[in-house]
Amino acid sequence: MVNAGSKNNSGQLHMLQPMNVVEFESSIRENQQIQTLRNMRMAHPLHHVYIDPVKSAMVMFLNEVLYKTMADEYVNDRFYQFLSNAMILLDDAIDPRNFHLWCLLEICRHYGFYPQVDTHGSTAFFDLSQSAFCDKIPPHPFYIEKEESTHLFQILELEWPQMQEMPLHGTLRKNLLNALVRYIQLHLENQREIKSLDILHEVFH
Repeated sequence: MVNAGSKNNSGQLHMLQPMNVVEFESSIRENQQIQTLRNMRMAHPLHHVYIDPVKSAMVMFLNEVLYKTMADEYVNDRFYQFLSNAMILLDDAIDPRNFHLWCLLEICRHYGFYPQVDTHGSTAFFDLSQSAFCDKIPPHPFYIEKEESTHLFQILELEWPQMQEMPLHGTLRKNLLNALVRYIQLHLENQREIKSLDILHEVFH
């Protein structure tokens, strides 16, 4: 789509980093499978994401999650706007350690299976397959233990400023991350491995 050998495009290739938001011009030709882009430019320049090891690991992880879960030719303007704004929030974040958890939950919201919240019900266990909290261990292995379930209930519906300030120890954050990835895989019936998950764990631990 971008001619790397073109003199006009040679100075623009640095923009093609994961999750960068770019604008471009293109003449759509119906009989051409791959379109040609020109006059590419950054819509929202990111200043810290690619020099901060934690933020860059999160971007690599989220990029892989989206690549392996989003259907081909999927169009959703609200989802695009969320992702665009989310990258700005990550770039500006003072403490990004909870960002991937918050972002995964918002991805679930846009995919249509955000966890159900009953403020009068039990939050002892979260049933991944049913998207609901329950008071007993479900009769299958797809659930979250009590500590993780309690914290998941607390962080649901939090906006990023509040989520950024929530204290979570490393093991809890890791368990929640693994559970949310499994949650997405279950509801999309997608068993593709998220390889960057291990790299993200190494950055945090």
